[in-house]
Amino acid sequence: MIDTIEIARALMRVDTCNPPGNEQAAAQILAPLLADAGFAVEHHCFAPGRANLVAVRRSRRMRPALAFTGHLDTVPLGAAPWRHDPFAGEIASGRLYGRGASDMKAAVAAFVAAALDAGGVDADLALVITGGEERGCEGALALARAKIALPEIAGWIVAEPTSNAIALGHKGALFSFIHFAGVSAHSSTPHLGVNAIYRACTAALAFRDMDFPARHPVLGQATANVGLIDGGHAPNAVPDRARLHVDVRTLPGMDHSEVLARLAALAGDGSSLECIHDLAPVWTDPTAPFVALCAAARDAEGHVAEPPRGASFFTDASVLSRLAPAPVVILGPGEPSQAHVTDEWCGVTEIEAARSLYGRLIRMHADAA
Repeated sequence: MIDTIEIARALMRVDTCNPPGNEQAAAQILAPLLADAGFAVEHHCFAPGRANLVAVRRSRRMRPALAFTGHLDTVPLGAAPWRHDPFAGEIASGRLYGRGASDMKAAVAAFVAAALDAGGVDADLALVITGGEERGCEGALALARAKIALPEIAGWIVAEPTSNAIALGHKGALFSFIHFAGVSAHSSTPHLGVNAIYRACTAALAFRDMDFPARHPVLGQATANVGLIDGGHAPNAVPDRARLHVDVRTLPGMDHSEVLARLAALAGDGSSLECIHDLAPVWTDPTAPFVALCAAARDAEGHVAEPPRGASFFTDASVLSRLAPAPVVILGPGEPSQAHVTDEWCGVTEIEAARSLYGRLIRMHADAA
């Protein structure tokens, strides 16, 4: 029987911090396992050393497939020292430690193991394992640009960390740089110049005060945050350039083009907007049959039923659910609070519970089809 934890540890021993990524090396661990289990496996490279892995297995009935997705890249380690080797997959006190434990190599290992377990189940399955998620869904966007062929999808399981609870979506993300132009002059005669940093600061305060009237019963309200600002070229000169980065998290139903137009208007004269990431919000109706199927699998596995929740982060579902439209459920092992932290960990029993839950979901999907 395949060992979920050993798959997770093998993935974690590959440094896939993004940048630069190096996801192809991790994908090559999974590809032979899936190919030997009868999956049609394809590597989709989108940069040197970087690849997405797509594995599909069809049933005799050729019905819409249950799709699982997760990413192999991780965020960098940060400056703080780690007590546990971030690339060893150490196990201590029932926890698997290392970069990617919760976000999200253990989850990928869990759904791959569940798919391998289901060799005797006549189920249609699609596994879309991506690179580059941490920096704006790079890999998923590459799949979309290539218009890869996927089977019809019955529903997407996004295995991001939710402590094995069901989440039905997340906000969208609009990341933009706003560039400000000014006129340089000597700092002793600022009236002869136009200060680009002042323009940027004025815009930053306007973005701070942005009000979004839309509300969502679970996801809350849209938000805007200025996270970066820089400018100038000398301390004794009026700066003729400045730049800031604004992050807008959007709700279902919001028009991203209208949000961008509003940002540009608030930025004012002498500015230009450069949109870096445009990722749509995701939300699945709680009454959707696919949600009921996931809830039934959760209940059968003995997990506690909870009210609908949303994820605080964005996922590849922003892209994949448009490439192959289907309901989305975010459901995976790991604590969301462990994502991106020093000494990241995921509970071993939680990883095994995810494998069992995914396996039951595969069987229930096959029976329902």
